[in-house]
Amino acid sequence: MSWPVEKILEEALKLDTKDRALVIAELSRAESSATEQEVDAAWGDDITRRLRSIEEGTAEIVDGHEASQRIRAEHEP
Repeated sequence: MSWPVEKILEEALKLDTKDRALVIAELSRAESSATEQEVDAAWGDDITRRLRSIEEGTAEIVDGHEASQRIRAEHEP
């Protein structure tokens, strides 16, 4: 790893979670060849699919507290 990359990574790791997520999103977007319209369309398709599964009764529905617990459990060291 080159010095500039090491320095950038060191500084990025000092950011709070929200700012770090923003940096990750911007870097990912820079690497993506998808246009904003394509991303929006993909999100629209995903939302439609999820709503359909809820309406059909095939979605697993969990409350917010349980969802938070699952997320924390997956990301604990």
